[in-house]
Amino acid sequence: MNDIKDICVRKLSKPRQDMEKSNAMWNKRAREFRKISSNAGNDQVFDLFRAKAELKGRSVIDIGCGAGRYLKRLLDEGALAEGLEPSVEMVRQARDHLSQSGYDGTSIVIHSAAFQDFAPEKKYDYVFISNSPVISYYENYPRIIGLARKGIFISSWLKIKDLFLEKIALGLGRAPHTHGGSDIVYFMNLLLADGYYPDFWTHVSHREERVDPKNFYLRYTSWLYGPEYGEKEMDRVKREIGKYLGDDKKVAVSSTNVMGLLYLDLLKQSL
Repeated sequence: MNDIKDICVRKLSKPRQDMEKSNAMWNKRAREFRKISSNAGNDQVFDLFRAKAELKGRSVIDIGCGAGRYLKRLLDEGALAEGLEPSVEMVRQARDHLSQSGYDGTSIVIHSAAFQDFAPEKKYDYVFISNSPVISYYENYPRIIGLARKGIFISSWLKIKDLFLEKIALGLGRAPHTHGGSDIVYFMNLLLADGYYPDFWTHVSHREERVDPKNFYLRYTSWLYGPEYGEKEMDRVKREIGKYLGDDKKVAVSSTNVMGLLYLDLLKQSL
């Protein structure tokens, strides 16, 4: 088991994330995520967490809360939820999204800070992390565990297979860098090596539909050109996508995605 732990530690021992570059990209994509938050319905991520945790009246920290998609769901369930988000524009969109949803702006708690700089003077009943890079850095591993009293929930893409993105990438001569990887698996194995017994699931989803490309111009550009992309790069992506527009001004998108979901019940670990 020590050999496995050593491998996982090496895999997650990376230079610190460049938060200035990261925040610049997420600031540009904040409106896109706000739209997703506003249109989001039920999904397997939150439904699984809700089935595992007692949320009403419990404190929860949503790490990497983005534009407030899950923070709203947590508050809807009666949780004493707080968000943590380093992107200033994401925080602004999250506050606006929650205010538009009927929540009093003065009662919304979102900490505008990077996780490595977050130093709360309390623990939370639950830690909730969905598709956040905080799990990708070993330095964060003990801090994540130390934040929770009752449970830790993590969801992260294991693989994203987007056939239309691959077509656009080929046309532009670029190699796309999407979300998805084995970091959640390394995180799980670290827990096992340290004597914890997390539950782990995978969820496969397939999507095949015609979509307005305005919904993913920013996403594709960031995946193809990185966080420092500009208008020139976005124009290239728009022109390439434009080659595939139908009479309905939409494009055919087909993707198969695999998500990993982890829940650690800390109360059971002590039994």
